[in-house]
Amino acid sequence: MVRNCKLIMFILTIFMATFFVGGCIKKEKPVVLEQESKIITNNQDDNKEILDNEETKIKEIKSKGVQSPISGIYTQKENINKRPFAVMLDNQIKARPQAGLDQAEIVYEILAEGWITRYMAVFLINEPKLIGPVRSARPYFIDKAMEFDALYVHDGGSPQALKDIKNLRIADISAQSRGKDIFWRKNHKSRPHNEYTSAAAVRKAAKQSHYKESANYQTLLFNKEDKTIHGNHLTYIQIPYSKNYKPNFRYKEKDNVYYRYINDKPHLDEVSKVHLTAKNIIIQKAKTKVIDSEGRREIALVGKGEGFFITGGEIRKITWEKKSRRAITKFFYEDGEEIRLNPGVTWIEVIPSNFELIME
Repeated sequence: MVRNCKLIMFILTIFMATFFVGGCIKKEKPVVLEQESKIITNNQDDNKEILDNEETKIKEIKSKGVQSPISGIYTQKENINKRPFAVMLDNQIKARPQAGLDQAEIVYEILAEGWITRYMAVFLINEPKLIGPVRSARPYFIDKAMEFDALYVHDGGSPQALKDIKNLRIADISAQSRGKDIFWRKNHKSRPHNEYTSAAAVRKAAKQSHYKESANYQTLLFNKEDKTIHGNHLTYIQIPYSKNYKPNFRYKEKDNVYYRYINDKPHLDEVSKVHLTAKNIIIQKAKTKVIDSEGRREIALVGKGEGFFITGGEIRKITWEKKSRRAITKFFYEDGEEIRLNPGVTWIEVIPSNFELIME
């Protein structure tokens, strides 16, 4: 009997021990799950760190460079420590497409004789190997070139323009007083729509004339990065100068720029075949009148006026003011705040005060 009791006690002891151990095992923490959870958390932190690092790198790149005083585009300092130059460009049908416009930082389009328009492209950070076709000077384009103390590149000019160049002591580089190493004609277009130059040739001519290499001018205002202007939505604008001169700009949100067209055909650069774009578009209204039988115009760019500022798919009404022929044109919102351009190429379309624009 005693032996049986001992056996029963032994079996009960084994059973209780097994139950106790089993209970302990069930209460153990799921270590593997905790480790997996920890790994997921670490990946999220790593991704955030990577994004932060990328943003820091972008900021560092921008901090190493400087903004162009003409376009706000970031570049190396040596690219802005030189004198800007402005080139008169032909826009007649036989002259198209033009070379070098894809590297300009500001382009002005203004009416010339009749209802044709002409361009003046301003260069600083870029040095195009081919620019043209080059055409003649006009007084109101000189007003714009003086804003940047720019070398003024042209082929002759109207009587008043030539007087202004002399009296105002403009640093001009004219094809009529330079050799074929500065200006040359190409055979793929007919005269007078086939005259070209280059940035290197312009710099060479400036050196020959002992023009100063630096410039003294008031810079435009730029944002450090793209910002909204809190205006009305605008994806399309056409400036109907005349039948064959109907430039329009179409906004592409993906690229945050306006693509330029002439009479609904893409406006391409002659050399690069790049479709020209604008980050900023300024419509500047100015009093305009015909002054002679040749159809030459007087355009009042000194004084005050109205216009529009377009960027980032938005448009706002603005006013402008230019205090003297050499002074920079300042642009203001209706509340008096001076506008800031977004970094990039600006097209300035000067139109008669009574022009009607097509907008969408």
